[in-house]
Amino acid sequence: MSRAERRAYKRLTKNQDPYALPANSAAARARSQKARTRRSAPRPAGDQVAFTGGRFLLWAVGGTFIVGLVAFSFAWPQGMPLALYIGLAAAVVWAALVTGFRYLQRRIAASR
Repeated sequence: MSRAERRAYKRLTKNQDPYALPANSAAARARSQKARTRRSAPRPAGDQVAFTGGRFLLWAVGGTFIVGLVAFSFAWPQGMPLALYIGLAAAVVWAALVTGFRYLQRRIAASR
């Protein structure tokens, strides 16, 4: 290819994406069909959100402990039995919130 031909070719393809794939080829139709079937296929049961994942248990148990301890510490000046009850109540509320959000995640994952 001569220098003039190369310059003309660069002028023609100046505003095009060099990595773009042809839109009307058989390979493009096959890719779009494969993507369409992958989107419409049901998800396997292993992909659903589980209540026993390591990260979830860390958030649930660790967060429950920390929230209960912080609430206990803030309520400490009011006396021992009341501070303990407030700490336990805060821990139970945290555990219920985390479990509730996880349940919602499972329902959303199951509906997809």
